[in-house]
Amino acid sequence: MHRILIASTLALAALSAHAQPRMQPGQWEFTNTMTTPKAAKPQTATIRQCITEKDVKNPALMQAKPGKDCKVTPKGKSGDVYSWEMECPKSGMKGSGTVRYGKGTLEGETKMTASSKGQPVEITTKMKGRRVGPCK
Repeated sequence: MHRILIASTLALAALSAHAQPRMQPGQWEFTNTMTTPKAAKPQTATIRQCITEKDVKNPALMQAKPGKDCKVTPKGKSGDVYSWEMECPKSGMKGSGTVRYGKGTLEGETKMTASSKGQPVEITTKMKGRRVGPCK
């Protein structure tokens, strides 16, 4: 599950980089909160990532690699909102997400369905990101 959380963050960051020129290069902090009925409480993880000018110009450089069988497919843009779908056939996961970006902030959400012991499990991950300064 932790891998899903980190992969979601990086996928959101990569997709939001398509938001050039709005997304500013620099040190970004991303906080994800994952909830599922199978967990007693939400799981939260925070990571920092340096987003370079090169990353902003070519978001594929930041694309998450959640698993060799996973594919993230952009679905479109409406104003400052991007949407995508993600599918991981070998692990039985699929879902969709959106991200709303600003110059130094972004917010997103993914909804995934996975299988646990033959039963479907819904996983929702909410992410907030903010530029915290120049890359270190």
